Amino acid sequence: MELIAGIDLCKDFTQLCVYNTDTLTMDSVSLSTDKQSLRTPTALTYSRDPRDWMLYSPRHLDSSNYVCVKDIYEMAQEDRTMIIDGREYSADMFFSRFFRRIMNCAQDNIDVKCIKGVTISIKAHDEMLEKHIAAGLESFGIPKEKYRILTHTEAFMYFVVMQNKDIWINDVGLFDFDDDSFKYYVLHFGRKQQPMSVVAESNDFSEMIQYRMLEDETEKLRLAYAFENLCSNMLHKQNVSAVYTTGNGFETNWADEILKRLSNGRRIFRGQNLFVKGAAYSSLLFFEGGISNFLMIGEDNLKSSIALRAVSNAEVIEIPFGEIGQNYREAGGSCEIIMDGTNEIDFMIHNALKKDFFCAIMTLDALEMRSNKTTRLKVDVRFASRDVAVVTVRDIGFGSVRKTDYRIWEQVLNL
Repeated sequence: MELIAGIDLCKDFTQLCVYNTDTLTMDSVSLSTDKQSLRTPTALTYSRDPRDWMLYSPRHLDSSNYVCVKDIYEMAQEDRTMIIDGREYSADMFFSRFFRRIMNCAQDNIDVKCIKGVTISIKAHDEMLEKHIAAGLESFGIPKEKYRILTHTEAFMYFVVMQNKDIWINDVGLFDFDDDSFKYYVLHFGRKQQPMSVVAESNDFSEMIQYRMLEDETEKLRLAYAFENLCSNMLHKQNVSAVYTTGNGFETNWADEILKRLSNGRRIFRGQNLFVKGAAYSSLLFFEGGISNFLMIGEDNLKSSIALRAVSNAEVIEIPFGEIGQNYREAGGSCEIIMDGTNEIDFMIHNALKKDFFCAIMTLDALEMRSNKTTRLKVDVRFASRDVAVVTVRDIGFGSVRKTDYRIWEQVLNL
């Protein structure tokens, strides 16, 4: 049986979800002897006798026969190693063993060749962490073409689009409250586009709402007041058809009455398996087909394309600097153009949520307009964020015909 799975890998705990081909459902898998618990610590235990690895349990701390490795996640982030009984272990090696034990919970003595695809969701992009996760998966025997690594935001996007469409008939919100952050996410849907675009936006309220506020009754009242005001601000006059809450901060009942009031005209969901199920749905779409129906635009991806419009060989062309869905850090570029009787440069911009393009005009004040096509300019475009493009134009002269006057123009384009 081929296995399609999702793993939510967090600093403190990990969850596993697999696709059930019989019921066509995403089933959470128990990873501990407590069958009611669907989480296991992101940790390993090494047994000296017999020499073997197992998922960590607090009871292992009571025996000198065991060596507990409880900071695999941090080791990967910091690129650290650990020596056990004279042997040096890297985070790659720990992850390889950890993933093997996790997958064994889904299928005893699993043959790695039976894994059709697995997606790992992590809180946010972390280059070093992702490097070690990838190395661990490949050491386990899962080749690059059989795994994906997503952020929680991206996993949430996949989770939502696999729900009944009446849930995401309008925008969908998510409050994520854990030990070290409080964020609000909202998803917008470009239904008129093919493929349909899903655009994620986020707001960080970690300074306003903190997990420690749950420890004191007075602080808890302040927390509830701040959360209700936040809900009012984020959802006021917004067309949000469903709101999800997740994270350790929502495990107690302090927000019950507030969420009940929010349910007027919208659906409210609470749960702790949202990201792992989203990761599993991503695997299903990617490895079974259907991923092409959606264009997922996460927090670091461009919501708009931008291209310079010019004329070449009597034809109007567009020189692209950024495509919808492209990571904004990888977008941008430069080109050289020759002006012909104008001091304006046209940029065509298309937003993923809108059907029509619009033209942003950059006027080069004090540019001497010549009819002999001897004004040559270099255009550089870089992105300060997914929403902001910075355009810099430099006069570079025209060889020996016309020297540069060193003029520079700069304009910020809000996308």
